[in-house]
Amino acid sequence: MNTLALATQYTFWITFCGMSAASLYFFMERSSLPEKYRSVATLAGVYTFIAAVNYYNMKEIVGLSGDPATLLNFPTALRYIDWLITTPLILLKFPALLGNSEKLDVFVLAIALIVLDVVMIVCGYFGEISINAADKSTGLGWALFVGSCIAWVLIIVMLFRVISVGSENKVKPIRRALNQLKYFIVFGWAIYPIGYLVTLIAPGPEVQMVREMVYNFADLVNKVGFGFVAIYACTQIARDEEIKAEIARM
Repeated sequence: MNTLALATQYTFWITFCGMSAASLYFFMERSSLPEKYRSVATLAGVYTFIAAVNYYNMKEIVGLSGDPATLLNFPTALRYIDWLITTPLILLKFPALLGNSEKLDVFVLAIALIVLDVVMIVCGYFGEISINAADKSTGLGWALFVGSCIAWVLIIVMLFRVISVGSENKVKPIRRALNQLKYFIVFGWAIYPIGYLVTLIAPGPEVQMVREMVYNFADLVNKVGFGFVAIYACTQIARDEEIKAEIARM
């Protein structure tokens, strides 16, 4: 039994439990939010539920044997399938929070973010497939790594430029949440290209196991944390509206 392998395998269970609990919480919170912001909770509940289903399957594959071979043979496609479905839903939180805006077409923003995100994920997947097949760094792996990073940077640039314009007339909790969520995309998502880069420059069984462990925790923090920040902002709006209504009745 390998201690590192066993610890990594347990993180798949931890992430599955965290995603499941978060999904239940987000769906339960939906009814307490202002009607126009309920889609924010719905999105959070949906993508954490999808992640929970995917992590259930992943934990079953890796098991709890402590055998490094099960992790080294972990199917890369499963993780990328999860990201391909969940990351566009995460990015849709921005248009959902922005709502209608005279200065911004949120539909165009949503389409642009989804397209860039799909490019980022697809490039990452085929790049890693190339590296895994050769069991070493490849030219295609480097090229697709660059392509994936360019798409990620474009998402960041778009968010920073668009959010500053589209959130000008929004209430303070929404402006604050939008600004905080941008940094999840900058710093939280940075874990993934770093993990990809590690496979390019430092392949090896221990590195791969550590990478899977870090990916698991990064997924949990990014998906659940992203949802909590957005829903907390909407909850503050609901409280403010209740206070105003109470004052008006006095």
